[in-house]
Amino acid sequence: MFKPDVAFYLGEQKKGGYSGIVSQDNLFFVIEIGSGISEEVGHRVLDFVKEKIKGTRINNLSDFENFIINIIKEKNLPAGFSLASAYLKDSILYLKTSGSGEVYIRRKGKLGLLIEGDATASGPVEDMDFFIFVTENFLNLVLGRQGLEKTFDHRSPTEIIDEITPGLKAKQDIGAVALFVNLKKIHDESFTGFPGGEVEEVMAFSWKDRLISTKQYLQAIGRQKTLTFITVFVLFLILLWSVVLGYQRRTSAGAQNKIKLARELVTQKLSTAEDVAYLNMSRALILISESKEEVAKLKKEIGDKRKEAVELEQLVKETENKILKKEMRQYSEFFDLGVDDKNASGNRIYLDGETAFILDNKRSMIYKLSLEKKSLQKDRKSEVKSASLVAGFETETFFYAKGSGVFRIDKEGKLKKVIDNDKDWVEISGIYLYNGNIYLLDRGRDEVWKYLRGEDGYGSKNSYFESGQAIDLSSINSLGIDGSVYLVGDSIVIKYTSGLRDGFKIDLPDEDTSFSKVFTAKDLEKIYLWDKSKAVVYVLSKTGEYIEQVNSEILSKGSDMIVYKEKIYILVGNKIFKIE
Repeated sequence: MFKPDVAFYLGEQKKGGYSGIVSQDNLFFVIEIGSGISEEVGHRVLDFVKEKIKGTRINNLSDFENFIINIIKEKNLPAGFSLASAYLKDSILYLKTSGSGEVYIRRKGKLGLLIEGDATASGPVEDMDFFIFVTENFLNLVLGRQGLEKTFDHRSPTEIIDEITPGLKAKQDIGAVALFVNLKKIHDESFTGFPGGEVEEVMAFSWKDRLISTKQYLQAIGRQKTLTFITVFVLFLILLWSVVLGYQRRTSAGAQNKIKLARELVTQKLSTAEDVAYLNMSRALILISESKEEVAKLKKEIGDKRKEAVELEQLVKETENKILKKEMRQYSEFFDLGVDDKNASGNRIYLDGETAFILDNKRSMIYKLSLEKKSLQKDRKSEVKSASLVAGFETETFFYAKGSGVFRIDKEGKLKKVIDNDKDWVEISGIYLYNGNIYLLDRGRDEVWKYLRGEDGYGSKNSYFESGQAIDLSSINSLGIDGSVYLVGDSIVIKYTSGLRDGFKIDLPDEDTSFSKVFTAKDLEKIYLWDKSKAVVYVLSKTGEYIEQVNSEILSKGSDMIVYKEKIYILVGNKIFKIE
């Protein structure tokens, strides 16, 4: 008997093509399809091969060739595919290749080509024979046969894969696939056979015993009845134990082979995901998703409680978190408004410089909190009771009150209405001050109204949008300005510059998002998107590239958030919490 030691290399899947391997039930199978097939269909082809080999009896080379031909016909493989395959029957290996498929053997330190192109072959194997199943794509990557020879030096398949992977990943390995198989001879000494003639004697005794009458049987057994019964019972238990143990050994061996293959495949996919994440996050996420699918399949085959499956699942999770820079952050209480007034309860927070402006319309109060000094100032005005939005600029406080307009509280605490309620307003849901100018988000009118600040106050409104640039803003609930205007709501993030829509796109690891707020500023180098439903803040560059995500339980409880010196501040009732 021969035990295969197996490892494989699988490059990035080609768009519109597929590459894969099967190593199961003494079948070794490598396929590369250049075009005309999706990755999902490719997976189904391999699943079909795995199931078909289980129910196929292969006794000679002709049987194996027919097995491969039937797979090609039944799955209607696209033209231009390449495969390299073999089946081990006792000590004979049957080989079949197509297209650019090739099979190499390394025996007694020498490497040779066994078979290539559209051909078949068979022959006896020897202890420690090393076979390589490849297609042309992989051979080109390793610089042909000469490159293969350099990879050996008495190493195991896994050691070879570990050695060559970094170099190949640095190249264009799209579609590359290879399978390395080292056959080791083993001797099964679990069954030594019966001594000569014992089988016949046992059978004869059993038959003869059935002919003895009950009376004769009782006379023959006598006092030894109990002893004989116990002996037979013990022998029966030993036999049962042997059968069960043998079955368990076979089951365990099959499970270990599945675990090994799954671990190698998942490890390789995760390694590739880490390599490509910086330049191609979407590809990295696909590889992580594929790794999760492989783990789910393994758990289904060997049981989801197996230690190996749980460890592999944890590895995928840790790698995903590492790539996404996703971790659960701790939070701490930063400030308690209730120390001064136990009935205080903020519902909106706005940041200008290092000052946070906090709206408490139930108490007709606006707080000004220095984040550096933790000093607090208060402005109580009756008009604040109907306020729904708050903002600030330098030492001045601004708030919007529905049905009334926009008010300003100056540094002396004097209140003045700076913008009257406008009949054109429909639903003002956001306010922002930039360079002293006021921007109002009117999602009911699909407008961002801009009010320029002059020496005598604020002038009449203008649409921020250039002609023909306005869009449906009904789902927008937040705006941020850093020179450009960012509009956010649900899963939408839109950027405008000088009134013109920017070709701004974001690349997030999650598709199912619902943004509650966008936060940025001209002195910030990042954009922060708060998804309250997921208790997460996504951090992006100003060009939309994903940087990291901050996860914290407190993010699901807040009513508003700001960011100061890359620390997130969450307003929850009368308390402000900080996430480092």
